[in-house]
Amino acid sequence: MLARRNSGALIGRYTKKLKIAVPEKQGFKVFVNATTQKVTGYCIDVFEAAVKKLSDDLDYEFDIYAGSYDELVHNVSSGIFDAAVGDITITAERAVYVDFTMPYTESGVSLLVLSENDSNSTIEWVFLKPLTTELWLATVGGFFFTALVVWMIERPKNLEYQGSSSRQCTTALYFSFSTLTSSHGQIIGSPLSKIVVVIWCFVVLVIVQSYTASLSSMLTAKRFRPSVTDLDQLLSNGDYIGYQSGSFVHSVLMKKAFAEKRLKSYTNKEEYAEALRKGSKNGGVSAIVDEIPYITSFLSDPQHPNEFQMVNRIYKTPGFGFVFPQYSPLVHNLSVAILDLTSGDECSQIQAEWLGTATALPSYVTPNTDSAPLTLRSFSGLFIITSADGDGVGEGHGGSGSGPLQNDVGNGSMTDQPHHEAGNEDSQGIHGSGGSVGDREPNGSVPIHTIQIEMNTG
Repeated sequence: MLARRNSGALIGRYTKKLKIAVPEKQGFKVFVNATTQKVTGYCIDVFEAAVKKLSDDLDYEFDIYAGSYDELVHNVSSGIFDAAVGDITITAERAVYVDFTMPYTESGVSLLVLSENDSNSTIEWVFLKPLTTELWLATVGGFFFTALVVWMIERPKNLEYQGSSSRQCTTALYFSFSTLTSSHGQIIGSPLSKIVVVIWCFVVLVIVQSYTASLSSMLTAKRFRPSVTDLDQLLSNGDYIGYQSGSFVHSVLMKKAFAEKRLKSYTNKEEYAEALRKGSKNGGVSAIVDEIPYITSFLSDPQHPNEFQMVNRIYKTPGFGFVFPQYSPLVHNLSVAILDLTSGDECSQIQAEWLGTATALPSYVTPNTDSAPLTLRSFSGLFIITSADGDGVGEGHGGSGSGPLQNDVGNGSMTDQPHHEAGNEDSQGIHGSGGSVGDREPNGSVPIHTIQIEMNTG
């Protein structure tokens, strides 16, 4: 029993020395470290700093209590202790019997789990991850669509796209897919085909560069995933779960339908780490359910960096508070002092002294260091331009006339070389045969319709 005597007037109805209980802890002694010689810790320093801000001095003594936190609260309610100071969480069940001061630290319940390093996992299919399924399908469809459009334009005039059906198909597809490596060569001649290919090559360039950057990020980033993400997963798997001995977390887990035989209590950081490393199948646990300040203190330990993770908060509490009997006048006075303390730098200095400057509560959502896959929506504009260009080319090609030969004749020229040669041979034959005069024009030339008939029949 340790006494703290201060001269001066007493507050309210307290005309005697206050008997204040402090919990005896086996682990996490940075919060409360109670021995027969001295009581120290983060919570103790906050209490004493708040007492100094009261208008009247307070005479009190600390009494170490070895029971559970719920029993400690009931002892304050029954008058065995005048107050309780320590890492005591404010809950609705406890507030029925006692009054709490304002919380002096944030709290809540979260999961502490083992991290899994994805860098050591198999990566044979990692090259598919940079793009979503929809974008993969759209890209492959774009290659086929480009091949179809180029084939429609080039087939009537380009010998490379003529012949058997299999030859035409392979030529068109080879040309389209070879745009990935720019190894297609010059097997197109129409200006319309070149326009289509230039637009598609631009789309391919953008997709390839984005794919390369995303894949590089996935392969080089060292990622750590939590082995467990929520309580429902643990409940469905029937895994073992750990919690801090004496904590109200035990009742929280029981309310969530966890069997008593699946719950294991631990007292310190070393037991936490050992149980998580063993795992649920080897005598350990799959996760530790504890309050966030304890998990934050555990993660700040340099002995196991990046080995463990805190997953999303699963239960919200107001935080730690000091316990007094109901209607105690000290509750209001100390609450005002705590507000004054937490709004200044003094409380931050106490926290830095005991918990360290890097132990501020992190985000309750576990960060995902994976690069997000590229989606079809990201490139929707490019695909719209490509499809619109292909539709426009197809309409223009379809309405150009009944055939390339008629267009060439109507323009006074023939671009198809085999027909040119046939036309020249037939024309020479006509002039050299001494045909009838009725078949000739006055200037000695053969009528155009005669050439067309002979070419068509030849």
